[in-house]
Amino acid sequence: MPLVTLLCLVTALPLLAPLLSGDGWWVPALVLMAAASAVSALYRLSGWNAAPVPLLQALLVFLLLTPLFAAHTAPLGVIPNGESVGYLVQLFTQGTATINDSSVPVSANAGITLIIALTFVVFVMVADFLAVTARCAGMVGGLLLTLMAVPLVVDPAGLELWQALWCAAGYVALLAADTWTRRRAWGTPVPSPAPGDRVLAGVRRAGTAALAGAAAVLMAVTLPLAVPSLRTDAFYDLADGSHPGFGEDMVTTTHPLVSMRRELGSDSDSTVLTYRTDAEEPDYLRTYVLDRFDGENWTMDPVDATDDNTAGGDLPLPTGWSSEASGPTTTTQVSMSSSTPRPDFLPLPYWARSVDVSGQWHVDPDTHTVFTTGNPPTGLSFTVESNADDPTAEELADAGRPRSLASGHLDVPEDVDPQVQELTDRVTEDAGSPYEAAVALQDHFDDFTYSLQPPAVPEGNDPLAHFLFEDRIGYCEQFAGAMALMARQADIPARVAVGYTQGERTNGDRWVVSSADAHAWPELYFEGAGWVRFEPTPSGGSGQGSASVPEHADPSGEGGQDEGSPSPSPSPSPSESPSPTDGPGAEETQGPDEESAAPDPEEDPGSEAAGGGSGSEGGPALSWLPYVGGFLVALALLALPALARSWVRAARRSALAGAPASAAHAAWREVRDTHVDLGLAWDLSESPRATAGRTQLPEEARWALWRLALAEEAARYAPDPVAGGQLREDLRTVRSALCASVGRGARMRAVLLPRSLAPWHRPRPEPLPAT
Repeated sequence: MPLVTLLCLVTALPLLAPLLSGDGWWVPALVLMAAASAVSALYRLSGWNAAPVPLLQALLVFLLLTPLFAAHTAPLGVIPNGESVGYLVQLFTQGTATINDSSVPVSANAGITLIIALTFVVFVMVADFLAVTARCAGMVGGLLLTLMAVPLVVDPAGLELWQALWCAAGYVALLAADTWTRRRAWGTPVPSPAPGDRVLAGVRRAGTAALAGAAAVLMAVTLPLAVPSLRTDAFYDLADGSHPGFGEDMVTTTHPLVSMRRELGSDSDSTVLTYRTDAEEPDYLRTYVLDRFDGENWTMDPVDATDDNTAGGDLPLPTGWSSEASGPTTTTQVSMSSSTPRPDFLPLPYWARSVDVSGQWHVDPDTHTVFTTGNPPTGLSFTVESNADDPTAEELADAGRPRSLASGHLDVPEDVDPQVQELTDRVTEDAGSPYEAAVALQDHFDDFTYSLQPPAVPEGNDPLAHFLFEDRIGYCEQFAGAMALMARQADIPARVAVGYTQGERTNGDRWVVSSADAHAWPELYFEGAGWVRFEPTPSGGSGQGSASVPEHADPSGEGGQDEGSPSPSPSPSPSESPSPTDGPGAEETQGPDEESAAPDPEEDPGSEAAGGGSGSEGGPALSWLPYVGGFLVALALLALPALARSWVRAARRSALAGAPASAAHAAWREVRDTHVDLGLAWDLSESPRATAGRTQLPEEARWALWRLALAEEAARYAPDPVAGGQLREDLRTVRSALCASVGRGARMRAVLLPRSLAPWHRPRPEPLPAT
C-alpha cells in the first residue's frame, strides 16, 4: 500500500505543470516522495508498531534536503549543519516571495522547487497515514482535490482533461489496491467460486464501474452547459476577485493588473485577439482604467451598471471633451480568441463613439470603459467606431492647469516615501507648464531597465521607492504606476490604463494582439484635451517591443530615447542589469549604494554563486537534476526488494532473543520465506514436522531443521513452550544448506527479487471443495 499511495500522489504532479516555467522542478519532489514511501514500506515489513513511521519519514526527508538543495553549504555535500538549515530557510522565503509577486506561469527557481517538494512530501506522509495506518484510503481524495484546486484558483485556464484523468486514475488505483488488500485479509472464500464464476463476477464488476464512470463523465460535460455559471474559470475568479460582483447595480473589480502580469509572464505568447481596422496606425486598446492608488497598488473604483448607462447607440463624450473629434471615424472589427477568458471589459480604442456587441453592456462615463454584468461567450466578436483626437505638443503646452476635473485624481497617500516627492520636484523644477513637467517625468525613465523578471523587493521595503531609487528595473506596471503617482505630486491629474498595445500587423488591415502585448500606461489630464496617453516604458528591443511613445508626448521626435544612451540587451535578467550611472537625471536619482541594483550573489539564494548556477529565468540551473534524480530513483527501485528482504530478515533475527513462542515463529517464518525465495516447494497443509521430514538436506542441516520444526510445533500447541537454546545457529545452518541446494541463478534471484515479498507468491491453503 505505501507504494500504491506513492503512485497516487505522483499522478498529481502534472497538475502544477501549467503554473510553472522551467524544467526539473518535479525531480526533488519525486525523490523525497519516493524516500518517504520507501521508509514506510520497509518499516511496516518488520511487523512492528507503525507509530514511528511519520517520524522516520520526516528524519529522512530532512537529511535529503541538504544534498538536494544546499549541498554547497554542508560538509561532504550531505551532512546538515547550521549553514545549510539557514540556506534552506532562505530558499523557502525566496520561493514564498516569488509566489506572492509573480503571475502564472511562475519561474521554477530553487525556492519554488523546495516549496513544491515539501508540499508533496507532506501530502505523501499524510496519505500514507490515511491509506495504510488508518485504512481510510478514500480520504486521500481530499488531498487530491486540494491539489486540483490550485490551478483552478490561480489560473483561469483551469485544468487540462488529461491532467484530471491522470490524477483520477491514480486515485482509482489506490482504491483498487485498498479493496484488494482488504479482501486478502479475509482469506480464501468458502466455498471457493469456480473459475468461470470468478470471470463472470469480474466482468460484472467492470461493467458496473464503466457505467458509473460514464454517468459521471456525462454529468460533468452536460451540467456546465445547463448551468452557465459553472465555467472553467469560476474558481479563479472567486479567488482572484476579478469577476464582477453585484449589489445595488454596482460592479466592483479588483486587481486587473494580475491578468496583465500573467499574460506578460506566459511562455506561450498566445493570441488574445485579432482585429481589422482602416486606421493606418491604430492606437492602444484600453480595457481597464485604474484611478485609485492605496500606497502600493493601483485599483479601479466601482463602476455603475444601471440601465442609465447602457452602452447602446452613441457613447458619451470623454471627460474634458466639449465636442467630437474633428478627425475621421475609424471602424475596428475585433475578434477575441476562444482560448482567452470571457471578457468582462472590452478592449477598445480611445475614444470609442459606438460599440456593436451582443449582450447587455454598460459604459462608465468617467473612465469610458465598456463592461458587462452578464456571462459573455468565449470568442466574442464586436465592432467599434472611434474618433482619435491627437493634440499637438503646442496645444498641450498651452492647456494650463486643469479646472474642470474633480480633485480625486490628485490624491496621494500620506505614507508615500518623502523621497518620491523630492525626486518629482527635482525632475520637474525646470518645467514651465504641466505639459513640460509630464514630458520631464516620462524622460526620467529613459535610463531605467525593462525586465519581466525584476529583482524581488526585500521584505519591509516600499516597492515604489525600491523601484525608483534602488534597482531601477521593472516592466510596464512599475513604469506606469510610478509616473502616474509622480504626475499627481506635480499637480497633474493622472491615472493608469490597462489593456494592449496595437499588436503586430500581419496582412493589410489585419492586426494580431498576443499576450506579450498586454500593457499598462499612464493617462494624464490636460484642460481642453482630456485624458492623454504617455509612455514611460522603454520600447523596442530593450523594452516592450510593441510599445510606442505618441507624437504629442515626444516633442523632440526621438521616440523618448537618448541617442547616446546604451541599449541594453533584450529582456535582460536582473543579474545582468545594474543600475545606470549615465544619462539624464542619473546623478540626482542615484541611491546611496549604486551597486545595489545588481543583486548580491551571496544574498540571492537563486544566484549562481549561491545555488550552483542560474537558469535563463533567474532560477538555479537544475538541468542535471532529472538525470541524477532518474538514476537515483532507478537505483532505489532496483535495490528496494533486496533492502526490504534484508530488513525483514534482520527483524526476525532480533526477535530470536525474545519470548520462546515469538522466537520460534520468527525462525520458522524465515525458513518458509527462504524456501519461497529460492523457488523450493512449501505446503501450508503440512505440519512443521512433515515439512522437515520431506526436505532433503545434509545431516547437520536436517537435524537443525528438525529442531526448528519441533520448536514451532511447541510454540503452536504447548501452553508454556520452552525456549530453544540454539535457534539462531540452527536457522543460519538451515539457510546456508537451502541456498547451497540450488544454483547460482536461483540464489541471485532470491537476493534481488525475493518472491516472499509478493503476496501472490506467498503459499496459501488449498480452497475447500464446493458443497
